[in-house]
Amino acid sequence: MFDLTGNVAVVTGASVGLGRQFALALARQGADVAILARRKEKLAEVAKEVEALGVRCLPVGCDVTDVAQVQNAVQAVLDAFGTVDILVNNAGITLPACPVEDIPLEELPEEEWRKVLSLDLDGSFYCMKHFGKVMLEKGYGRVINIASILGKGGLKELPVIAYASAKGGVINMTRQAAIEWATRGVTVNALCPGFFASESNGPEAMESMNDFICNRSAMCRPGKEGELDSSIVFLAARESSYVTAAILTCDGGWTAV
Repeated sequence: MFDLTGNVAVVTGASVGLGRQFALALARQGADVAILARRKEKLAEVAKEVEALGVRCLPVGCDVTDVAQVQNAVQAVLDAFGTVDILVNNAGITLPACPVEDIPLEELPEEEWRKVLSLDLDGSFYCMKHFGKVMLEKGYGRVINIASILGKGGLKELPVIAYASAKGGVINMTRQAAIEWATRGVTVNALCPGFFASESNGPEAMESMNDFICNRSAMCRPGKEGELDSSIVFLAARESSYVTAAILTCDGGWTAV
């Protein structure tokens, strides 16, 4: 696969789930990795896994909805590594763990709407803006925003207005950022996973949705750990230099059914 030796990657929401998997995938290809999340104790565990692969790892406690914390995280990464080459904007509330995923639009409290939008959309913007400045200054970078297939269309089976709206915003934010930075050496792409089993979702949550996933997915199953690794590594690599504003869907054929 692509060699990322000498690159510095930042992965947000890296304490569990897909974020942890992305950090390990980049580290396996040689990148040094800064991992960001709110739960510092979980970050310490992931940092040990990353360092066991023979690269450097910097755990940084950070709430991406707080601009000051994001700015402090940028400085911490620069102090430790001197630069940033790759940003994986993964922090967010996930489905089916999203606390408002069973509340219909007309009953959704405004504060719950704001909570999901703040983390899933605003946090991605703040990180892209502030880490992106470092990339723009040196004329090179790879930004990968983690969206969702629910950013491309809704669900009749579940009321997911806040989550789908946030992820739809991530997709169009990706496209516009890609256009604005296209001639400045920084590519911006989005990855749209389908339903994936992970630590953050939990086996009980995924089991409860098994029939639903099987009925909707062409492969009749959720995604497995590691099945997004090659997509992340490709979008992070120098070899993807002509790929920008792409919305890469990895959903087992869900959106084709």
